[in-house]
Amino acid sequence: MKRIKSGWQLTKKSWAILKDEPGLSKFPIVGGVIALLVAIVLIGPGLYFVDADPIALGVVLIAIGTYLSAFVIYYFAVGLAHNADRRMHGEEVEFRDGMALASSRMSAIAGWAFVATVVMTVIRAVQERFGAAGAIVGGLAGAAWGVLSFLAVPVIAMEGTGPIGTLKRCGNLVKNGWGEQVTGTIAIGGIVFVLGFLPGILLIVGGVFAFASTAAGGGALVAIGAVILIIAALIQQALSTIFGVALYRYVSTKEAVGGFTAEEMQSAVRTKKGHLGSGPGMPSTSSSTI
Repeated sequence: MKRIKSGWQLTKKSWAILKDEPGLSKFPIVGGVIALLVAIVLIGPGLYFVDADPIALGVVLIAIGTYLSAFVIYYFAVGLAHNADRRMHGEEVEFRDGMALASSRMSAIAGWAFVATVVMTVIRAVQERFGAAGAIVGGLAGAAWGVLSFLAVPVIAMEGTGPIGTLKRCGNLVKNGWGEQVTGTIAIGGIVFVLGFLPGILLIVGGVFAFASTAAGGGALVAIGAVILIIAALIQQALSTIFGVALYRYVSTKEAVGGFTAEEMQSAVRTKKGHLGSGPGMPSTSSSTI
């Protein structure tokens, strides 16, 4: 019950920041549209050629499309992180401010997108090619990568580090701040799933079943469900980025920003039993939080 309450508080405060500055929502929307167009133009034909000929062309198109899609998502996420950070410090920001910052971090974003794409491709390959063992190993590797890379966007936005520097910085922040996982983003994701993804999925399933008796009604339900899923995905991305910025500030500078309290920031991570957190605001002896 305590975890649910803490997760709800983190979600509400992240949402309050997004609601207070509606311009922040432009970043995931524009980024999502551009990434989708990239996927349609490159990944779509790539999948076709993989099943036909030439296979090599299909692989190249998929690889380029996947990388460019990742780059676009990270590019706009860095802009969102910058504007969210400035807004949490009481400054007025505009969409172009975030875009200007992201453009100044272009090479860092490009390098990080490449690293992230390679890592996730390797993890997926392990999961798909080595059966049950691969699924377990890949799942553990994916979880570890998720923890390590969670603060990558705020680090790039605030510090402008390249891919290797970002990895090292994230590793240091994780080591100093917590030992096991970022439960705050799990809580936010769970709440968005219940309030957004689940209703969208249920509408789509209902539309599929209803399609046989009423094509118009079934199609409408599927369309509404798909729109809800897209909106939920965009909201989750924005909330996770906002929370990531607040967590980055707390772990790196001992500063609780955006209405978040030090207690909430400490509850946003789960430390390993026996782990001595040396980061800002961490207790001198380890405890398992939310």
